[in-house]
Amino acid sequence: MFEPLYDLLMSDVDYEALFHEIKPYLKQDDLIIDAGCGSGYMLIELIHHGYRAIGLDVSTHMLALAEEKMRQQHLMTELYEHDLRKPMIGQADVILAMFDVVNYFKGVKKVFRNIHQALYPQGRFIFDCYQISVLNDYDGYVEDEVDPVVYRWESRVSGHQFIHEVSYDGQTDKIIQYVYDVSYYIHLLESLGFDVEVKPSIDIRKHLVIATKK
Repeated sequence: MFEPLYDLLMSDVDYEALFHEIKPYLKQDDLIIDAGCGSGYMLIELIHHGYRAIGLDVSTHMLALAEEKMRQQHLMTELYEHDLRKPMIGQADVILAMFDVVNYFKGVKKVFRNIHQALYPQGRFIFDCYQISVLNDYDGYVEDEVDPVVYRWESRVSGHQFIHEVSYDGQTDKIIQYVYDVSYYIHLLESLGFDVEVKPSIDIRKHLVIATKK
């Protein structure tokens, strides 16, 4: 099962630095949806900084990990199992989709439309996405590690597919992402009625995109 390994590998991300990267686009009274919250690290960072934030993820296992983390830290918020390809219930001021969430969708028009509908006017959709260069840089990439656990991570590219095969604890999981030039996302966002700003991410492999609903 990939989720426990993902949770472990994400534990050493500098969430404080990531928070300060997006903080200029947040207001203290915002209601924030962490869409694709995974095992809850960024969600917890937001709550620690005093923001109202709820978590969505398609994986019940990830949500269980997030719930356990919050319980251990005596935190509470709502967590919902949700597929972003389906409309959301209610509206928010900010929707985050960090850690290449959008790269898990072959096409994102429906996802972006649902996010647009779930934002208040002047609401912000903040996400990161891979730069197109990763398709060259990581084709044939292999990572063998023994610390903190034994695993093997192999990546290959087929067209726009960024394919990962991860071997851990006696089984292999295949994860497929889709990488497009950032202009693809900009075009879709603008066609839906967003103003779009693109910045370099603190993760040098990625763009940071801030889309504001008109």
